[in-house]
Parts: sequence; structure tokens; C-alpha cells
Amino acid sequence: MRLYRAEGIVLRNRELTGADRLLSLYTREYGRLRVAAYGAGKPSSRKRGAVQPFTRSEFLLGSGRDLDYVRQCAEREIFPNLRNDLENLLYAHHLAELVETFTPEGEPNGGLFVLLLEALRGLGDGDPELLVRAFEIKLLGLLGYRPELGACVRCGRVSAPGEYHFAAGAGGVVCARCAPEVRGARACRAGTVAVLRYLSVAELRVLRRIRVEDAVREEMRRLLEDYLAFHLEGRARSLALLACIKGKPGG
Repeated sequence: MRLYRAEGIVLRNRELTGADRLLSLYTREYGRLRVAAYGAGKPSSRKRGAVQPFTRSEFLLGSGRDLDYVRQCAEREIFPNLRNDLENLLYAHHLAELVETFTPEGEPNGGLFVLLLEALRGLGDGDPELLVRAFEIKLLGLLGYRPELGACVRCGRVSAPGEYHFAAGAGGVVCARCAPEVRGARACRAGTVAVLRYLSVAELRVLRRIRVEDAVREEMRRLLEDYLAFHLEGRARSLALLACIKGKPGG
């Protein structure tokens, strides 16, 4: 039996059988893991607190025949800003869904672990909607899916103000000359593209200092939702819940 240690953020916790739980973790050392936490559903279990969703914990894991399992665990951070705010909690579920869906099991990405940790810490502190947009564009970049936000993806021409279009299936911005020939290209504000560029490189902690007009926010949301859906081959389930509580139609 091999034992190994990992620092992980619990993305999901669901029933396996009875009091046993199946965890989805994103770990610093091993990337995404699925592990069993036997007995963690019992009220008296010492593991109970450390395996709750959106908890950063230290794990001692054991290798099993079909599924690795939690031998010991201890919570290190619980992100209290998520516990009493439904909107922040749904945003956290959205971040977790993106990480689960985009990442293969067992492939570490230290940058993504740090990004997720900083995003969970930042929710509820400033502008959570803008923080989530920044997380989306940064996640895409870390995993090799970052959209082109400079030159036209078809001809390489840099768009003049007022001529920006965006096509999820083509991989990013499209100039006005090429747009009629690119399926799904939709006109967008130059300001929206500029904010997306900024979010792709800015540290999350500085986002509270900037102001973004509502029209740009909504356009960013739609463009990134389309782009994520193209690569996921379907829309994230968490987006429907977010749209409901914010009174915005999805898609």
C-alpha cells in the first residue's frame, strides 16, 4: 500500500455509499483527483470538516485497487465569505465546475491551483463578478485555450475602434473585413476586448480598484460563456443557476 501527501481544495463531495463520500479534489501536487473518504459522512467523523466543498485541506492518501482513499486529513482554510452568501457560493460552484471539466485527472498545474485558491479567497471581497470573468480568461490561458484578443484570427489584421467582432469557434477576435465570412462572429465593443486583455494579465487582488460599465460586463459575460461552451461542447450547468439569481437569460 502506497501512501502519499497532497494539499488540495475540495471541489465536490457526494455520497458514495452510506456514510462514505466520493471527493473531487484539485491538488497542488497531482492536479485533479477522485478519492474516497470512508466514513466521512458520519457526524462523529474526524474527516468531516476537512472534506466539505470549498475547503483547503492537507490529505494523507492511500492507493487503492480501484479508487485512492483518504487515510487522514486536516482542514487549513474554509473561505468563510462563501458560507453565508448564495451568489458567492454559486460563483464558487462555477469555478469548481470549470476546473473539473477542463482538467484531466492526475496532471498537476501549480498555476491553476494558486489561481483557484486566490479566487476563492477573493469572492465576496470587492467585485466577485469581475473576479470570475478574470478567473475564466486566466484558466483558459493556463490550459492552452486562451482566445486571441489582439489581431484578427483569420487575416492577422489589428481591428480599428468600432470594428471588433468575436467568434468563439474561430478562436477570438475577427476584423470587420473577415467577419462576414466567419461563422458565429458577433460585433463587440473595443472596450470589452480591452478589459478582457487586462483581466488576462492583472492580479486578482487589484480588480477591486477598477470600474467596468454594465454594457461591457454583460458583453464580456456572453462572449466568455460562448467561448467556454464551445470548448466544453455544452454550457456549464452552474451558469443557469447564476443567470436565475441575477435575472439574466443564459446564452
